Amino acid sequence: MPTSVRVEAGWDRTNPTAAVLNRFRVRDHHLDGHAADVAASLVSSGVVSSVADAHVGATVRGAQGDDIVVISSDPHDMAAVCAPVPVRIVPI
Repeated sequence: MPTSVRVEAGWDRTNPTAAVLNRFRVRDHHLDGHAADVAASLVSSGVVSSVADAHVGATVRGAQGDDIVVISSDPHDMAAVCAPVPVRIVPI
């Protein structure tokens, strides 16, 4: 889970109301120097304008594995920021 997405969604893991979400084994992915460069590239190239969306793209591009699932209310933007990495996008 990109940490900027958690911030945008208001998911504070320490809040008791987050207990249900905290049951999922979701690791935080920080916007470190390398991820920030990838995310900034996505923003500067016009692929996306949201920091959180660009952070998703950077996280996906840096992920290892072949079963990446992205849950989003904006599947079109997610497809753009994740390309060319194959992902399964679940719209909500």
